Amino acid sequence: MGKPLPEPRSAAAEREPSVAQAAELPYRELFLALAEELPDAVFTKDLQGRYTYINSAGAQYLGLPVEEVLGRRDLDLMSPEEAQNTVEFDRQTLMAGRTLRAEMSEWLAGVQREWLSTKGILRGPDGQVTGLYGICRDMSAHRRSEASRNQSEVLFRAAAASSFDAFFVVRGEPEGLRLMRLNSHAEVLLGCAAREAEGRLLSEFPHIAFIAPQALCEQVWRTGKAHDEELKLEEPGHRRRWFRRQLNPVGDCLAILVRDITEQRENELRLRLNERMAAVGMLAAGVAHEINNPLAFVLSNLHYIEKELQRLKLVPDEQSELLEAFNDARDGAERMRAIVQSLGALSRGDSVTTQPMDLHEVLDNSVQLVSGRLRGRGELVRDYGDAPLVLANQVQLSQVFVNLLMNATQALPDSGGGTVRLVTRRHGENQVLVEVQDTGCGIPAENLERIFDPFFTTKPVGEGTGLGLSISHDIIRGLGGEMSVSSIVGKGTTFRLLLPVAPELDELEENEVH
Repeated sequence: MGKPLPEPRSAAAEREPSVAQAAELPYRELFLALAEELPDAVFTKDLQGRYTYINSAGAQYLGLPVEEVLGRRDLDLMSPEEAQNTVEFDRQTLMAGRTLRAEMSEWLAGVQREWLSTKGILRGPDGQVTGLYGICRDMSAHRRSEASRNQSEVLFRAAAASSFDAFFVVRGEPEGLRLMRLNSHAEVLLGCAAREAEGRLLSEFPHIAFIAPQALCEQVWRTGKAHDEELKLEEPGHRRRWFRRQLNPVGDCLAILVRDITEQRENELRLRLNERMAAVGMLAAGVAHEINNPLAFVLSNLHYIEKELQRLKLVPDEQSELLEAFNDARDGAERMRAIVQSLGALSRGDSVTTQPMDLHEVLDNSVQLVSGRLRGRGELVRDYGDAPLVLANQVQLSQVFVNLLMNATQALPDSGGGTVRLVTRRHGENQVLVEVQDTGCGIPAENLERIFDPFFTTKPVGEGTGLGLSISHDIIRGLGGEMSVSSIVGKGTTFRLLLPVAPELDELEENEVH
């Protein structure tokens, strides 16, 4: 097999005139040499379908030596079922009188093969058709490789789609990193469908540039080592997010896995916060116990002083001033006792008692408590509107207002000239709006989203615990209200509270009966 036509002519050649004619063709030796070197099957047939020439590759596909193929037809060399496609293609070529090409699938020598087949007609010196020629390329390995690639692609898509990670494959090019593959989680992170993103440069999506910084990619390619790290992103106007990023080099490509671990990290922070709050609760219980006893002595002595002041015969003006100072001290002590009771309730987790109350009265009392701090730094403006009774707890609500007023006062310039404005309005049918506005320094945008986080503070050490706004926020939410903030650096801050309107008296009585 694989031999050129023998010289002198073989017995097979003597039986086939067309083989003898082949000796007269120009470049015969060159043709035979080239045909023998080709991996494709090269052959000629006469009009009866008998092989007049076949190269070694073609004979090998038939599973026979060259000598046993020459002079025989496909029906002599294989079963009718196997020969059917070949014979039919020969017939179509002779009828068409021109070159035809087709992809064929057939069994040869017990092996199924995929062919890319080209066949054309042979003509004699007189122009008459004397037979046909054929060149057949075995595409079986290519088809299997292609099928394997397609299967691998399907498996990759299926595996990537079921992954909890965002998966990217990028390729390094002179223009930059080009997106080659991405899964559904990557589509969410990208904000774009895979079919629209694949083939585009990563630089076209600047919001995810963090997944593959150029310097990091070059380091991974240079060292050939995978890179794994945790990222924390803080963007103005957005909440903090944590990601796990892995880069693996694969030739001129990178396989990138990105997992959003924000919820996990927030849960860990929440757990640590709960532990700290538990410690605060224990501290509150201890403080309440320690303050309660000396506070009882203070109240008892104040009661004694009141009786003595009434018994002493003093000038009316002096007695009035002393009684006013005494009343202020007693009110402060009573407020301290209420706060101590609130601390005790906090540490025990007691439910808070709410009742209808005058919002303006609570605000005015809170202003009185911080008036000393406000004096000299700015003026207080009351812009009270229609505000029905609200359903709240007086101690807790006063605690919130005092905290907000203190923060507003501290935000004003030390040189004075600032303003703190209290605004109240009815908000819809069931809520009352309270605003605490200041013309102070304002709060940077990156801190606004964290301002209600426990233990978050921008004040110097010793001046703030980071619990005031967090506790105030929780109090308002516990009362069924809402609390929000807006601020512009250098212009001021506004805290907005929405509190529930107290139900009518007959509704309260009905609820108590039920």
